[in-house]
Amino acid sequence: MSGRQEAEDYDSPVSASSPSKAGVAETPPLMRVIPQRDGRFLLEPLTPKKNYNVTTGPTSQLDQKKNEAAPGGRGYHLYEPWSFQELILSLAKGYQGARYSRGGNFDTGYATDCSGFVQYIYNGFQIKLPRSSAEQAQVGKTVTHTMDFSKLVPGDLLFFRRGGRGIGHAGIYLGEGKMIHASNHRNGVIITDLRQGYYQDTFVVAKRVFEVTYPK
Repeated sequence: MSGRQEAEDYDSPVSASSPSKAGVAETPPLMRVIPQRDGRFLLEPLTPKKNYNVTTGPTSQLDQKKNEAAPGGRGYHLYEPWSFQELILSLAKGYQGARYSRGGNFDTGYATDCSGFVQYIYNGFQIKLPRSSAEQAQVGKTVTHTMDFSKLVPGDLLFFRRGGRGIGHAGIYLGEGKMIHASNHRNGVIITDLRQGYYQDTFVVAKRVFEVTYPK
């Protein structure tokens, strides 16, 4: 199946007044992630600049994994190898095969569109994103405007144009040249190889919406 067939269904059309028509804006990452020595993650919002209560992120997977024995009888050391990125990707992969529904997200049922999927996954880690892919592309740190896998890290957000109408599709980078996304009514949530010409040709920008700072 071609990339075009995979991604034939997109977000709501981008209006002529959309900021994506004039270019992609940039903000700092939305969240600083600080792994803690008890195996949890401290989430520190970076934008907007307000006073926040710092809270701990989802820990259920860590609580389970850190009690398992690693090879050689050694317990997994704190937050390794269970990185924050791996928690995000694990949650996203859990929705493989979910149905596609334009305008849908998992808050209202077991069906979603591309930006609803991205928003839902990151909301689970207290990273609040806008609803549409065009709006999501305006936040976070710009990583690259070309499909350069050497610059991407798992968890980066990828945005693609819809014909001549601006940004209309979004996915989450998994690493190794692949992304997970809500593709279309036929395929639902799937993992796609980004080396396909369609995605190379329609790629607009990659954004990073969190940064990981390890304690010294």
